[in-house]
Amino acid sequence: MNTVPTKPSTPLIRVHGLTKAFKKQVAVNNLTLNIFPGEIYALLGDNGAGKTTTINMLTTLLSPTAGNFHICGHDGVKEPEKVKQYFGFVSQDLAIYQELTAYENLLFIADINAISRNESLPRINQLLKQTGLEDRANDLSGQFSMGMQRKLSIAMALLHKPRVMFMDEPTVGLDPLARRHVWEALVELRSQNVAVLFTTHYLEEAELLADRVGILHLGKLIVEGTISELKSKIKPMQGIEILLATNYSKESISEKLSHLQAKGFGTPDYDPICKRLVVPTGSNKELSEDFIQIIDWLKKEELAYSKIATSGPRLDEVFMAVSSES
Repeated sequence: MNTVPTKPSTPLIRVHGLTKAFKKQVAVNNLTLNIFPGEIYALLGDNGAGKTTTINMLTTLLSPTAGNFHICGHDGVKEPEKVKQYFGFVSQDLAIYQELTAYENLLFIADINAISRNESLPRINQLLKQTGLEDRANDLSGQFSMGMQRKLSIAMALLHKPRVMFMDEPTVGLDPLARRHVWEALVELRSQNVAVLFTTHYLEEAELLADRVGILHLGKLIVEGTISELKSKIKPMQGIEILLATNYSKESISEKLSHLQAKGFGTPDYDPICKRLVVPTGSNKELSEDFIQIIDWLKKEELAYSKIATSGPRLDEVFMAVSSES
């Protein structure tokens, strides 16, 4: 579980009432949020929820219909060129020049940002090493794998040492190793006190990395908070998870589960593929009493198990629950 950094008085990303309306729909509706230095904020939502539209407004690619936002104290609507100095952006679509080498891509970005060679050359070498591209610096980036291209795009976004980083689906289409490299980059940004806003469809990614999570549904921010705060908003609140040692079909175990419910527990959730049984406690008894009752039930029903532990709702359950309520 990540710990939210101590919040200074001024957030690096400040959004108030941000709205984007197109002809047929409101893509983002009255969005308000604050993101602080050293904080990783994950914005979740299903397709069409407004995640990319939000990122595009905050990176000045789209003008908002209403509302405002500030990046490092500067008005993003009135001073779009000014705020660009303070943020880096990794989009879903890889914005690299495939006919250039990795080194040339970074040098080109340095020139665009008017960074002197004395400053840019050591920075380029540092980023190539940091992203594991040092040995491929002089290879054409168009020949790189998707993961390597994504790492190069992150290096390009970091070149001017931004205080804010926006990442729109940064790990989409990547293999597990490449995803881990992106995760490492995010964690490194936190340690450098950079404010990070990223969108993702991978719920486990948000649970692993984010200090706080916001969930968008039909353009509205319907809930936000730490992972533990979000999990506390829905039921089942707390249960007991059992990993059975043998696969049972739902039919073959249904009678045994009914005996457990007769003891005052909620409706058990059994996954025969994973051999995972989650029992909502459903009572005001001490958790230790529930454990004793369930272990007695397992013995009586002759159900062997390899693991038993407390269980709270997963982030995907939180996402489904709050989305369905909106």
